[in-house]
Amino acid sequence: MRMRKICLLLLAIFLLPRSVHSAERVILGYSGVGSGEEVHHLAKQIGLFKQYGLDVEIVYIPGGSTVVQAMIAGEVQFGRGSANEVVSSHLAGFPLKIISSLINKFVYSFVTPISITKPQDLKGKSVAVSRFGSGSDFITRMALKSWGLEPVRDVTILQVGNSPERLAAIAAGKVYGSILSLSQTPRAKKLGLRVLADLSQIDAEYPQGVLYVSTSLIEKRPDLIREFLKAYVEGIRQFKTNLQAAYNVIKRNTGLKDKAEIEEYHAILTKNFLLSYPMPTVAGIRTVLDDLGAKNPKVRELKPEDLIETRFLRELKESGFVK
Repeated sequence: MRMRKICLLLLAIFLLPRSVHSAERVILGYSGVGSGEEVHHLAKQIGLFKQYGLDVEIVYIPGGSTVVQAMIAGEVQFGRGSANEVVSSHLAGFPLKIISSLINKFVYSFVTPISITKPQDLKGKSVAVSRFGSGSDFITRMALKSWGLEPVRDVTILQVGNSPERLAAIAAGKVYGSILSLSQTPRAKKLGLRVLADLSQIDAEYPQGVLYVSTSLIEKRPDLIREFLKAYVEGIRQFKTNLQAAYNVIKRNTGLKDKAEIEEYHAILTKNFLLSYPMPTVAGIRTVLDDLGAKNPKVRELKPEDLIETRFLRELKESGFVK
């Protein structure tokens, strides 16, 4: 996907009256679906970013590594995806910091054809992930190992795409299982597929729907990050309480059309997963580092504190903006 290069406006817009300034244009690139991305869509659609002086263009970019490449090129200021790409970027010499994490546990179901009745039935078969090294790849491998199955040796892992593409692959008989995002689970049930496991029951903190920026942006434009996070946190609040706006954004961005399914998805997401105070945790980042470090010794040199920047959300909490 080709990204359009942009120029950031140099005019200061935060301390003077809004009427004499135009909104500052920035780009948010996101790579995954199913981990609360409705929040940023809602924040844009109901004008929250504009309220805080920002003209945010939201661009879907397949693959977290591609989002990072766009950030390195200066085409994207805010990235949203998984913690894995933040780790990889650090190792490549382009340090990123996670400034928000909407969810701090696994928000997926593992779905299979009805013929698969237990995890061990997957042995000798294939399962789907979005891309190797992605969050879905990491979670899939963790789930397989928890069931006593060795990825690659016991189960073939194929790159298929995001949750809707993986669901289609299972329904077509091309693969025998995949983790699916919360929004796709009702569709899977309608297709007669089996929800083999609810991965939210795994006893581990795990950051999902993470928002990250470059360390250079933190140093040069802390004001920009503060205003963005104000709109973002208000977006969470509005998504939880402004039901009609939330239902509309779900319908527009998840593929769900049935009113009951939309309401069920919203209720489960907001009550069980979506954090009002989306602070990334050391324990969650450690889960990521422990897994990646088992395959890459260089990851073991990183500490969770290297990957997160919490001061912006702490400031919002201390100011009373976040209840």
